[in-house]
Amino acid sequence: MFELLRIRRARRLAHATLEPFLRGAPGSSDGLQAGDWLHPQIIGFLATLVTLVAQRDCGRMRSHALAAVQADVLNAVTGIGPELIGEEICLWSSRGDPAFVAGVGGAAAFLEAMSVRVGGPDGNEADDAVLTLLWEEHVGHLLALGQGRRSGP
Repeated sequence: MFELLRIRRARRLAHATLEPFLRGAPGSSDGLQAGDWLHPQIIGFLATLVTLVAQRDCGRMRSHALAAVQADVLNAVTGIGPELIGEEICLWSSRGDPAFVAGVGGAAAFLEAMSVRVGGPDGNEADDAVLTLLWEEHVGHLLALGQGRRSGP
């Protein structure tokens, strides 16, 4: 019972963390299709960020609970079904896909920058700029490339 409450809280917190950046997604997130999100770096970044936020704010969670949080949040953000997203995460992770690994590292840097922003007395603009740059590096520019390929010349 308590784990269900932690899962629910973790989902809410992960959504709240991603929301400001999703509003700035190319073409707005409404114009994006599931295939635009299916890139190892984007998924590595989002899945890891969701996990790190959940663990930071809700404490240690069992793997099935973290998987449930990831699946729900990533499905809500990307439109990719939980089975496919889980399969892709396992595949890219087990292969050590360089783009996936880059996304994982980007998420760790993003969470660190968030912690500085929250903990610091000032300098929020600089920290927000770091968050925006990390988001753009690991998510934003890849989404824009995906949309560009779809719209064609």
